[in-house]
Amino acid sequence: MRKDISCVVALHAEGLIAHRTMRSINRAARYARQGGLSIEFIFVLDRPTPQTMRYVETSLLIDPLSKLISADFGDSGLARNLGVQHADGEYIAIHDGDDLSSKNWFLRAHELNGVDRRYVVHPEVTVGFDQNTYIVYHPDQRGRDFAEIDVAFENCWPYICFSHRETFLEVPYAATPKSSGFGFEDWHWNCEVMARGFVHTVAAGTAFFNRLKESGSRFVEQSTRNTLIPHSALLD
Repeated sequence: MRKDISCVVALHAEGLIAHRTMRSINRAARYARQGGLSIEFIFVLDRPTPQTMRYVETSLLIDPLSKLISADFGDSGLARNLGVQHADGEYIAIHDGDDLSSKNWFLRAHELNGVDRRYVVHPEVTVGFDQNTYIVYHPDQRGRDFAEIDVAFENCWPYICFSHRETFLEVPYAATPKSSGFGFEDWHWNCEVMARGFVHTVAAGTAFFNRLKESGSRFVEQSTRNTLIPHSALLD
């Protein structure tokens, strides 16, 4: 049956850390359902560690009706693409297995995306926690103070996003295997959707909590080996 929202969650080596993520996204789903929305969860198990696999198989927080998909990519972008292909929702919410979001995230993002199907919605603020702390407010592409050139030097928005399913089918994530020297698939995707005429917006009053791990972070690994983002049409 057609759903309003499909939340695609890529899982790799989170282990028991995934438990807090499940609590977070379940709380956001309950809040959205109270607002009249239907939600499904799609978990893409991409080369999961044994501990991660055991958690998924035994956790009471994972709805038996959720879709569990096995993958052997070792690549977050390709795992997300696979999840989108199995989604029944009109809208897609992208999430990872070790981060958290505010309980109003699904509902507020859906409200904003309903204004324009070309919107790609992000939380208003990102709060980093665990091994380091920071707070970042994200720009709205519709704002007068937004400069498009900024995306050539930094990723203005986090990977967590919400948009119509057709957005992700029209602009899938690029493959960024370690051997390629490329990475930062979310930064590249943010550039690509802009090049295709989509608009990055932020849902006021929503937050994303980004876990900064001591080890196992793909972002840290990519940064330390001077990884580059793939070429984007936006930067031509």
